[in-house]
Amino acid sequence: MGLEDWFERGTSFMKMAYIALRSGVYNLACFNAHQALEMFLKGLIVDATGSHPFTHSITELLEVLKKLGREVPEELFREAEWMEPHYILARYPARGVKPYTEGTAKRCIAAMELIVSLVERWSGREIPRGG
Repeated sequence: MGLEDWFERGTSFMKMAYIALRSGVYNLACFNAHQALEMFLKGLIVDATGSHPFTHSITELLEVLKKLGREVPEELFREAEWMEPHYILARYPARGVKPYTEGTAKRCIAAMELIVSLVERWSGREIPRGG
Protein backbone atom coordinates (compact mmCIF):
# COMPACT_ATOMS: atom_id res chain seq x y z
CA MET A 1 0.00 0.00 0.00
CA GLY A 2 1.31 3.40 -0.98
CA LEU A 3 0.62 6.84 0.42
CA GLU A 4 -2.54 7.25 -1.67
CA ASP A 5 -3.99 4.03 -0.25
CA TRP A 6 -3.28 5.08 3.33
CA PHE A 7 -4.72 8.55 2.73
CA GLU A 8 -7.83 7.09 1.06
CA ARG A 9 -8.42 4.86 4.09
CA GLY A 10 -7.78 7.79 6.44
CA THR A 11 -10.24 9.95 4.53
CA SER A 12 -12.89 7.23 4.85
CA PHE A 13 -12.41 7.07 8.62
CA MET A 14 -12.51 10.86 8.83
CA LYS A 15 -15.82 10.96 6.92
CA MET A 16 -17.23 8.35 9.29
CA ALA A 17 -16.13 10.45 12.28
CA TYR A 18 -18.14 13.41 10.95
CA ILE A 19 -21.16 11.21 10.18
CA ALA A 20 -21.04 9.68 13.68
CA LEU A 21 -20.85 13.15 15.26
CA ARG A 22 -23.87 14.37 13.26
CA SER A 23 -25.74 11.16 14.13
CA GLY A 24 -25.08 11.46 17.85
CA VAL A 25 -22.97 8.29 17.99
CA TYR A 26 -20.24 10.02 19.94
CA ASN A 27 -18.07 7.05 20.81
CA LEU A 28 -17.73 6.17 17.12
CA ALA A 29 -16.93 9.76 16.25
CA CYS A 30 -13.93 9.48 18.58
CA PHE A 31 -12.91 6.01 17.40
CA ASN A 32 -13.08 6.97 13.73
CA ALA A 33 -11.17 10.21 14.36
CA HIS A 34 -8.43 8.14 16.01
CA GLN A 35 -8.40 5.66 13.12
CA ALA A 36 -8.18 8.47 10.57
CA LEU A 37 -5.11 9.88 12.28
CA GLU A 38 -3.52 6.46 12.49
CA MET A 39 -3.96 5.92 8.73
CA PHE A 40 -2.64 9.35 7.75
CA LEU A 41 0.42 9.15 10.01
CA LYS A 42 1.24 5.57 9.04
CA GLY A 43 0.91 6.57 5.39
CA LEU A 44 3.55 9.26 5.86
CA ILE A 45 5.83 6.78 7.62
CA VAL A 46 5.38 4.13 4.92
CA ASP A 47 6.07 6.75 2.25
CA ALA A 48 9.33 7.70 4.00
CA THR A 49 10.56 4.26 5.10
CA GLY A 50 8.66 1.54 3.25
CA SER A 51 7.14 0.15 6.45
CA HIS A 52 5.25 1.26 9.53
CA PRO A 53 5.41 0.54 13.25
CA PHE A 54 2.84 -1.90 14.59
CA THR A 55 1.15 0.43 17.05
CA HIS A 56 -2.16 2.20 17.41
CA SER A 57 -0.57 5.03 19.39
CA ILE A 58 -0.87 8.41 17.70
CA THR A 59 1.83 9.69 20.04
CA GLU A 60 4.26 6.96 18.99
CA LEU A 61 3.55 7.63 15.32
CA LEU A 62 4.28 11.33 15.81
CA GLU A 63 7.52 10.37 17.59
CA VAL A 64 8.56 8.28 14.57
CA LEU A 65 7.83 11.18 12.23
CA LYS A 66 9.82 13.50 14.48
CA LYS A 67 12.78 11.08 14.29
CA LEU A 68 12.39 11.16 10.51
CA GLY A 69 12.96 14.92 10.61
CA ARG A 70 9.42 16.27 10.73
CA GLU A 71 8.84 19.21 13.03
CA VAL A 72 6.05 18.23 15.40
CA PRO A 73 4.72 21.04 17.62
CA GLU A 74 4.33 20.14 21.29
CA GLU A 75 0.60 20.94 21.05
CA LEU A 76 0.16 17.98 18.68
CA PHE A 77 1.72 15.62 21.20
CA ARG A 78 -0.73 16.88 23.84
CA GLU A 79 -3.67 16.31 21.48
CA ALA A 80 -2.34 12.88 20.52
CA GLU A 81 -2.04 11.88 24.18
CA TRP A 82 -5.62 13.02 24.73
CA MET A 83 -6.77 10.87 21.77
CA GLU A 84 -4.94 7.69 22.90
CA PRO A 85 -7.62 6.21 25.18
CA HIS A 86 -10.33 6.51 22.55
CA TYR A 87 -8.90 3.66 20.51
CA ILE A 88 -10.04 1.26 23.26
CA LEU A 89 -12.58 3.16 25.37
CA ALA A 90 -14.74 4.14 22.39
CA ARG A 91 -15.22 0.49 21.44
CA TYR A 92 -15.51 -1.44 24.68
CA PRO A 93 -17.85 -0.80 27.59
CA ALA A 94 -15.91 -0.58 30.82
CA ARG A 95 -16.83 -0.10 34.42
CA GLY A 96 -16.40 3.49 35.55
CA VAL A 97 -16.11 4.95 32.04
CA LYS A 98 -18.40 7.91 31.51
CA PRO A 99 -20.65 7.85 28.45
CA TYR A 100 -19.37 9.72 25.43
CA THR A 101 -20.86 13.18 25.02
CA GLU A 102 -21.17 15.60 22.15
CA GLY A 103 -18.44 17.70 23.77
CA THR A 104 -16.03 14.77 23.88
CA ALA A 105 -16.79 13.91 20.26
CA LYS A 106 -16.24 17.51 19.17
CA ARG A 107 -12.90 17.54 21.00
CA CYS A 108 -11.87 14.35 19.18
CA ILE A 109 -12.86 15.90 15.84
CA ALA A 110 -10.94 19.09 16.66
CA ALA A 111 -7.81 17.09 17.56
CA MET A 112 -8.16 15.13 14.33
CA GLU A 113 -8.50 18.30 12.28
CA LEU A 114 -5.47 19.90 13.93
CA ILE A 115 -3.23 16.91 13.24
CA VAL A 116 -4.64 16.45 9.70
CA SER A 117 -3.69 20.07 8.95
CA LEU A 118 -0.09 19.18 9.74
CA VAL A 119 -0.32 16.00 7.64
CA GLU A 120 -1.45 18.19 4.72
CA ARG A 121 1.56 20.47 5.15
CA TRP A 122 3.98 17.54 5.39
CA SER A 123 2.51 15.71 2.39
CA GLY A 124 1.74 18.73 0.22
CA ARG A 125 -1.73 17.24 -0.37
CA GLU A 126 -5.14 18.56 0.49
CA ILE A 127 -7.25 16.07 2.38
CA PRO A 128 -11.01 16.40 1.80
CA ARG A 129 -12.81 16.91 5.09
CA GLY A 130 -16.34 15.81 4.30
CA GLY A 131 -17.55 17.35 7.54
